[in-house]
Amino acid sequence: MILVHGLPKFFARCLAGEFTIEHVHATAHACRDVKFENLPLIDDYLADRRADITIETFKKSLGMKIAVLEPLEERVEEASRRRRVDITTTPDGTAFLTLAGPAPELQACYLRIAAFARAIRSGNIAAFSDQLAPGTSIDDDRGIDALMFDILTRTVPQLSIQVTSTDTTTGETSTRDIPLDVSAEQPLTPASVVNAVNDGIAGASAGNASMDGAQTGDATSVPAVVLTMPTHEQWLESQAKMITTVPFLTLAGSTDLPGTFSDGSPIPADTARRIAKHAKSWTRILTDPASGTPVDAKAMTYQIPASVRQTLIAKWQTCTIPGCTRRAESTEIDHIVPFDHDNPAEGGLTRFGNLHPLCRLCHQAKTDRKYSVRMNRSGFVQYVFRHGMRTEVAAGDHPINAAHAKIFDELQQQAGPPPDSPKAETLAAGERWHGDKQTSEECPGPEAANGQAGWVKNTSLLDGRAKKNEWIWDSGTPPPF
Repeated sequence: MILVHGLPKFFARCLAGEFTIEHVHATAHACRDVKFENLPLIDDYLADRRADITIETFKKSLGMKIAVLEPLEERVEEASRRRRVDITTTPDGTAFLTLAGPAPELQACYLRIAAFARAIRSGNIAAFSDQLAPGTSIDDDRGIDALMFDILTRTVPQLSIQVTSTDTTTGETSTRDIPLDVSAEQPLTPASVVNAVNDGIAGASAGNASMDGAQTGDATSVPAVVLTMPTHEQWLESQAKMITTVPFLTLAGSTDLPGTFSDGSPIPADTARRIAKHAKSWTRILTDPASGTPVDAKAMTYQIPASVRQTLIAKWQTCTIPGCTRRAESTEIDHIVPFDHDNPAEGGLTRFGNLHPLCRLCHQAKTDRKYSVRMNRSGFVQYVFRHGMRTEVAAGDHPINAAHAKIFDELQQQAGPPPDSPKAETLAAGERWHGDKQTSEECPGPEAANGQAGWVKNTSLLDGRAKKNEWIWDSGTPPPF
């Protein structure tokens, strides 16, 4: 009913075979609560939408387009009122635990658990040094998903300990679960837990001795180490960073376009402003006014600056290899043309057109030459696999940023041409005013860098009246936002 009566143009493309049944289901599911008067606008958007993209990218772009048309505040307010935890048990012995509620809280919870699991997986135990004995090491062969599950379900409180007993004569080991013998009336303090653990170990050793006697000799018991998740601010800042993109006019309070998380999930304007208010750092991102996709970020060293990395995350959102859904903020940044450490100017520069996110597993597969990566045209990454199979991956469009560019242009036209900047009566020798222009085939002086004054090539994205070979002076001062 939604496709036939609400989205006829998209329905015609589906009948023509341009989209799969997965796209049909995703569209119907996303539009099930959309007001009927907004469906024609969504239909116009889908009528011109690229079809050769992954289903994940399609879902994210469609969700952002719906967020532009309908206020998210009402949906988030309803989600907050209906926040809940549900469990569904299946006949095969597994179960599904579902948390439903506002996205910011659940996003932060997920990132904290994932960061804790990555720290254990990589042996990064510095944050747990106050909980472990000197010389202790962590050797855990669980995968990230298994670790996240165990952290979520068995972190603290833990009401039992696992004691491994080793017979010093035969070398045989046995494992027993010993409950903590803490009285219900007694408060659960660190001292009471330590005493209960010691009593459990002593009881396990006595039990082994009484069962085995002189036949097995002495036995030693080792308790399992139970770690609690670090909560101090410095650890969370370095492990569980949450990146949020907010349109400038939304940040300034001039419009209520939604913001987005790094995976493309839209969030209401008020929530985005609240997150930005408490952020430790901001990064400006230049976007294409037509598609809303981030278009540029510069660096001239092998190390990826934070501004370039965050722009790449906002553009690609996930690992670029087809089928991989790893979020871009937890991936590595790959140089498509390898960086030339001996002569950086010869190729492989750290520039936007030569970088894309790859998760560690996919990055290693590229290093092992299981496939090659090219960027034959801007914004498109081509993968060449064995036996000559090729596929091209494009970054998804960003309807929220595109709507923001349109509103910005309308406001600029209403305001008319900007007045001339007031200038002081005197100017130091060799000093230039921010915005001064000069026409030259080559850069007339030093180029602008991060926070440093210099010349920038003027384009239509900076000035709608830009001329050919025109350069504009950037004073390097921070923007007023």
